Amino acid sequence: MTEREILYWLSSVACAGRKTIRTLLENADPLSGLFEFDSETLELLQVPEELRSQLRDPEKAADETRRAMKRDRDIGIRFLTFRDPDWPERLSLIPDPPLWLHVRGSVPAAEEQTAAIIGSRGADIYGLRMAEFISRELAVRKISVISGMADGIDGAAQKEAVLAGGKSYAVLGCGVNICYPNTNYELFRTLSEEGHGGIVSEFAPGTPPAQWHFPDRNRLIAGLCDCLIVVEARGAKSGSQITVSCALDQGKEVFAVPGRLTDPLSRGCNDLIRNGANILTSPDDVLSFLGMQRTGMMLPEKEDLSGLFPEEQRVYGCLRAADPRPMEEIVRESGLRPGEVMSILLKLELRGLAVRTAGDYYAAALRRRKKKSLPPR
Repeated sequence: MTEREILYWLSSVACAGRKTIRTLLENADPLSGLFEFDSETLELLQVPEELRSQLRDPEKAADETRRAMKRDRDIGIRFLTFRDPDWPERLSLIPDPPLWLHVRGSVPAAEEQTAAIIGSRGADIYGLRMAEFISRELAVRKISVISGMADGIDGAAQKEAVLAGGKSYAVLGCGVNICYPNTNYELFRTLSEEGHGGIVSEFAPGTPPAQWHFPDRNRLIAGLCDCLIVVEARGAKSGSQITVSCALDQGKEVFAVPGRLTDPLSRGCNDLIRNGANILTSPDDVLSFLGMQRTGMMLPEKEDLSGLFPEEQRVYGCLRAADPRPMEEIVRESGLRPGEVMSILLKLELRGLAVRTAGDYYAAALRRRKKKSLPPR
């Protein structure tokens, strides 16, 4: 097998960790020599028995590898190694760098400015709005958004980046031919195509998502970004905190969006700020760090309120996009009776102008834009 084929084969061997593979690569020169190691050498190198048995059958390894690589090419999956000219050099500079990547679409170019936006899967309206707002403002300035395509903050930020005409790159904890979670299939499909960004994974195509894959995935998210932005995180044990630790180990700048003291989803961000992370009060904070300034802020389009009665418009005017309000505040501000306000809020919900959050809080629904879907196939 060629060196590329051997590296691909190693990427698909589930029983081999990066430490074992690095040991093999350091001791095999040429690389094909790893199939010639005797049992004593393999034992000395602490190679697992399952991998030893596979190394004893190079013909089977070659046959399976060539068929798998052809299958990948047929569905648009590229295999990149650290020797390739378009290898993302950012990843070569991190501790424990990857040896390969499986890619659909593209990877960030060396001159491309990038920011990772991450946060809670169970984000509330405030978090989703902030993720979308920050992502949109960065995307229109040609700053690409890196994230993990998860539900909540990740997916919201990446979708908004593409809708704003920018690029986004998703780093997965599974194979790049698997959409996880499947609720983000439209985003997955869009990023798989050239021009909108890409989908990247260290794991071979066909590898299912697993909990222990995500710390590895998170170090690559941190590695591909110039700075990291955290929007809502529950606390010290959240996945966002793992990515933050990776970013700090890599010398990356970390920004955190502050939140209410009583909000569990803001606890992680507030703790980060208390411990020295940059407080993010505006996308300008990131743009300034990256050496840029906006010429103007994008304004959301106004909702069409035609057909609403004056009382309904009054209640709608009490709603905030990023700050859900309790029923009693809306009643007090609108000057209407509680029963009337409840009836109007239900109508606004049915029309898609309002959303109800936990604890009878209400907010204006997400702004609808003329571009209602991701770019077509």
